[in-house]
Amino acid sequence: EVQGLRPRHVVVNIGTNNLWPSDRARGNTVEEITEGVREVVIRLRARLPDANIILMGLFPRGERPDDRSRAKIVEVNARLEALASEGSLTYIDLKNELTAPDGTISREVMSDFLHPGEKGYAIWGKALKKATSE
Repeated sequence: EVQGLRPRHVVVNIGTNNLWPSDRARGNTVEEITEGVREVVIRLRARLPDANIILMGLFPRGERPDDRSRAKIVEVNARLEALASEGSLTYIDLKNELTAPDGTISREVMSDFLHPGEKGYAIWGKALKKATSE
């Protein structure tokens, strides 16, 4: 998909759909999610060696900090951050920006507590703008 392209920046935002099973697939382990992301990054780096690869941490999901996904996301993100430091990637984790101080997510930021709403996209856009202008 990237053959012939020469982007300055590539944003990798994958993995959240692998957390839990769906009608079409089983959920993956933390290790499987991390290895899947690693493979994507390796292939991107090989095909786009001059691009700044921006690796996004998984966004928090679920309204409350005790949502069943949050602990698994913390584990995945710790591994993604380590992957980013090993591979000279730019890592962005928006957990603190997308959640309130008490760890909850507002409907203003993520109306369904999973996908960013207008305010969530503004937060993400600001982080990407900073990462791409450095």
